[in-house]
Amino acid sequence: MKKILSMLLLLALLFTTLTMGACKPDDENGEEDKVTLNIIDDHYRNWYEIFVHSYFDTNNDGIGDLNGVTAKLDYIQEMGYNGIWLMPIHPSPTYHKYDVTDYYAIDPDYGTLEDFKNLVDEAHKRGIRVIIDLVVNHSSDGHPWFTEACSYIRQNGEPGGKYGDFYNFRITSNGAYHKVSGTQYSYEGQFWSGMPDLNLSSENVRAEIKNIMKYWLLDYNVDGFRLDAVTSYYTGNLQGNIDFLAWLSTAAKAIKPSAYIVGEAWVGDDYTINRYYESGCDSFFLFTGSQAGGSIATAVKQSNGEAVGKLFVELQETYGSDAILAPFLGNHDTMRPGSFMPGVDNLKMAAGVLSMMNGGTFVYYGEEIGMISKGGNNSDPAKRIAMKWEAKNIYEGCCYLPPEGTPVDETSYYYPSVAEQAADPGSILNYYKAAMELRNRFPSIARGTVTYYPEGQNGYICVITKEYQGEKMTIVFNMDTFEQTVTLNQDMLGYTELVGELYAAGGEFSFDESGALVMPPQSIAIFQ
Repeated sequence: MKKILSMLLLLALLFTTLTMGACKPDDENGEEDKVTLNIIDDHYRNWYEIFVHSYFDTNNDGIGDLNGVTAKLDYIQEMGYNGIWLMPIHPSPTYHKYDVTDYYAIDPDYGTLEDFKNLVDEAHKRGIRVIIDLVVNHSSDGHPWFTEACSYIRQNGEPGGKYGDFYNFRITSNGAYHKVSGTQYSYEGQFWSGMPDLNLSSENVRAEIKNIMKYWLLDYNVDGFRLDAVTSYYTGNLQGNIDFLAWLSTAAKAIKPSAYIVGEAWVGDDYTINRYYESGCDSFFLFTGSQAGGSIATAVKQSNGEAVGKLFVELQETYGSDAILAPFLGNHDTMRPGSFMPGVDNLKMAAGVLSMMNGGTFVYYGEEIGMISKGGNNSDPAKRIAMKWEAKNIYEGCCYLPPEGTPVDETSYYYPSVAEQAADPGSILNYYKAAMELRNRFPSIARGTVTYYPEGQNGYICVITKEYQGEKMTIVFNMDTFEQTVTLNQDMLGYTELVGELYAAGGEFSFDESGALVMPPQSIAIFQ
């Protein structure tokens, strides 16, 4: 009788759920019930990456600014993001700002230090943490450290002075070294001549990095750093990179124990990424899961539920329970998911698989509306075009000055704007919103120990459980583009009700007393 009653409860819930979102039945007055969130104050967050230049403009100069991010904090919170990663905000001669000329200032295009402080304060009021890019592999060749170091060489014939050990100078013609004009010396610049590599073995450089971290962590109350290009700290020297990261992480947490450190270790295998966790940093981006050829997109395009189950288990076995994974689909360096996922349903399903992964997920601005790389190409500026807030081409807050190249127009966007998608229950935006809400409702999604149940299922289906601090849930994926029937063992899985669902293409779940669950195409069901 108890089992029959629980089945009837399931049926009641299943027929009152809203299409395309988390399970939120209407109340007796027809108003949507408020769901209860359970957001833990730790590093397992829903992170949102923002290129300030292209996000929202408040002073009508066509370039996004920090006040624009502040103006959109309510939107960010409503979408379910509780962490923001700001790409470089320091003065720089380039649009991307990964070549810094002053680590203690804000680029004038973006605003002032007061604007930044206000942004952080307002984010914290909403429970949103803020991390900023910390670019210490290299500086700009226009940084005073570098210009003074080069001037000393020209005047004295050899490196020296206050900044003589800040960079790697030597007499060489190596391809990664670039001439100091008027001298016999060259300097290391692994990326290009405009980005001279810092000498991270210098105690003077490390002291400066420590001061920079203290400045932003304490004076401006940031919550941590995203570390750029960690594999290039000591090029070709994995252990050297790990050792430096260990120093940096220890120094940051000595300043602010709650600081979150996530590194860009752009390598193609989980074994090597996992090695970087030896440094003690909290997270490293899961590049193996990202982009068109990554494990997430591949499983979705192949409708492969077995691949999803194996992925979750293999990540757990490789990284263990201490590593906070940082999975993502795309970022400012890679093709946008809207460009590499074939069709809106596959795009949603990729977001759905991402949202069910352990760790702290990262979403690049505009992914929630399916923004594409301009013209479908993979150039760097094409991946950083203006956020599409409204349908018309020019509107209040529009970042109409692109980072480089021709201005964007209506042909630069394949899917509708934020305003249009917000009004469409079946939109990409509302799918992302529902997915992030599920992560915020159920801590075990991001933190739980995974068990995979392949027995008795076809290759389209994935059934897993996640357990965390007494909370256990069952997550069922139908990766197929057609409806599928799944047989669930309620006694083994231990659930009593359906608590959330995601649909890529609409439809309804149905369930009978035998444990047969009928799932719509490309859908995810969560039981507890």
